[in-house]
Amino acid sequence: MRINRATIRLFGAALFVAGAVAAWSCADSGGELTWEIAKVSYDSDGNGAMLTPGNDTRVNLLLLLADARRLPMRDPKAPRSGPPLALFPWSMMAAAADPNLSDPPFGQTRCQSQSTGAAAFEAAVRASRALPDSEKQGLVAARAAFVPDCSGSGAPPPAPAAASAAGKAFAAYLTGAGLFYGGAFEQARATFAGLAQAPDPWLRETSLYMVARTELNRAQQHAFDEYGSLADLKVRDRAAIASAGAALEAYLKAYPNGHYAASARGLTRRVAWLGGDEKALAAAFDRQIEGGGAFDGSAGAVPLVQEIDTILLEPGGGAAARDPLLLAVVDLHRMRCIDDPETPAEDCAARPSAADLERQAPLFAGQPALFGYLRAAQAFFVDKRPRDVLSLIPDAARQRAFSYVEFSRQMLRGKALEAVGDRNARNFWLSLFEGAVQPYQREALELALALHDEKSGEVGRVFAADSKVSHPVMRQLLLEYVAGPDLLRNQARDPAAPRQERDVATYILLAKELRHGFYSAFLGDLALLPADSTAERYEAGFWSARYYSPADSDSLAPPPLARFSGKAKLGDAGCPPLAETVRQLAAAPGGVRPRLCLAEYFRGNGFDDFEMDSPAGAAGRPAAGGLATSKSQFPGAPYQRLEVYKAAIADPSASDDDRALALNRAVRCYAPSGFNSCGGTDVGVEVRRAWFNRLKRDYPKSRWAQSLKFYW
Repeated sequence: MRINRATIRLFGAALFVAGAVAAWSCADSGGELTWEIAKVSYDSDGNGAMLTPGNDTRVNLLLLLADARRLPMRDPKAPRSGPPLALFPWSMMAAAADPNLSDPPFGQTRCQSQSTGAAAFEAAVRASRALPDSEKQGLVAARAAFVPDCSGSGAPPPAPAAASAAGKAFAAYLTGAGLFYGGAFEQARATFAGLAQAPDPWLRETSLYMVARTELNRAQQHAFDEYGSLADLKVRDRAAIASAGAALEAYLKAYPNGHYAASARGLTRRVAWLGGDEKALAAAFDRQIEGGGAFDGSAGAVPLVQEIDTILLEPGGGAAARDPLLLAVVDLHRMRCIDDPETPAEDCAARPSAADLERQAPLFAGQPALFGYLRAAQAFFVDKRPRDVLSLIPDAARQRAFSYVEFSRQMLRGKALEAVGDRNARNFWLSLFEGAVQPYQREALELALALHDEKSGEVGRVFAADSKVSHPVMRQLLLEYVAGPDLLRNQARDPAAPRQERDVATYILLAKELRHGFYSAFLGDLALLPADSTAERYEAGFWSARYYSPADSDSLAPPPLARFSGKAKLGDAGCPPLAETVRQLAAAPGGVRPRLCLAEYFRGNGFDDFEMDSPAGAAGRPAAGGLATSKSQFPGAPYQRLEVYKAAIADPSASDDDRALALNRAVRCYAPSGFNSCGGTDVGVEVRRAWFNRLKRDYPKSRWAQSLKFYW
């Protein structure tokens, strides 16, 4: 588990640490997305609408809060661009739910309330009947001119001259505010405390509240280490923490419904956290989740979720939580395990058993659907008993709209049907579409259906005219890694298909025809190239959907179709244009020279990693366990450049120049790492040394011998 540098945030008028970027939920990313929805392994960028162990804990909690509080998961004002979000990082879900949310600069916690405090001060001054107009103007001008630096060394603003008792009190408050923002907490507290009997009601209440805020800021001065993480409890100022708690209680007792009551209740959570009182902290969060209306001391659901994850779940694992929503998040987190057959059993030994869950049943008395889902999730993800899921979650597919809990229940039932080989699984997925109307649900369901069609060998259904799968990334992944020639050709020709999809189908079709030896078909399919295939947009780049990340891009890049045009790189061996080389191979597939020229083309145009025979998740294939990891339906064995060189070296009909070229390139397959980048059967260093020596001995004057200085 990796803990990032903490960021300190002030929410409303309250303080909480939103830093460590919720480390409890955010282990190190495993790299590219796994296009699967029911994940047991954590995937930082691959969260979805289904409650799973693999989701970020903040995502699971926000989904549950959306159900409990009827909260919108996507603000209508949130910007929308790019493919719909099927899998996404927490940051994107948070931004969509609350597009106005922003983090303050690191360390600027006191100053975040500076603008609102200034506005409230001005309003109180102007409303006071005890202040002469001349003093009002001076006080307002003095507050407006004060811009604190919050560094701890700032000087308080000069107090304006005031003759009236009310003016002197407001001037004293202004001095106290300057001391507070400047970090002089002892002096600030004394100044605010001296205003407890001020004649103005706003001054009395606000000063009492500021006593509590000042004490809390004093308490946290030594509460964090150099990296911004909470320091060990024994080095924190326990007396200052207790004093802050008492000051907050005093304010709430005096003003239970005051201007700052919600903020003060939120700050009591901060005190419990600083004091290491996990039970009190969990109880406070339980009240927030169970209550109605606005959240105390939080600007909304997103910052509350962030706060819960950072100061309750990450430090103690949420062991003290008793609210069923929080418990569900904790239980799903405990079900995580690396989805890898080589993972030692002891690494997953702490996962909850069915008996562990049953002991929690009384706490879920008011949430039977959620508890039923947790029981089924434990059976599916931990015990690997999908048939139990089918008895625990009845079919309730045909609904007008799903809550996120009910959606998760039905999605898990669908995954269980898949796992037991039920022939009705596909129809079950189709029956869910009508009710998948909340954000992210439709996309998750499209992924489930696409996975079904791929794994059942019916990938063509994804591209049928009536297909429910419209997500461009899912469709492109299947074209790149699974589709056969007929499907690729159909999509390349289909005028109704999006331009990106036609281009990808064309590129994959032509590339695989070349690599699999379908030379005549390639020559015929060159007509599919768009007229502008030589345009700059079609030159090399990171275009594969395998590399697509919604956090980094809002579009899919076009494939490098220019590789098949007159712009193709042909190497430095004097080879003819690509089409001519392919015509020679179509006439004589074993010809040494055209085979070497095709190898030069592949070498110069970056095809070595394309379709490489390697385990899923390694070079050339998507991450294991998800979409587009089935065997390709394109017939024939892929081209292996090293094997072409071996054949040319051994062919007695090869010319001296061709054999020298083959020896040079065979050795260079291992440059510079010593690992083969050309595909084919690997050879040891002694073979490479023999090739090198033969090239230098038999063809010393050739440019291929003279340009090769090493073997690897």
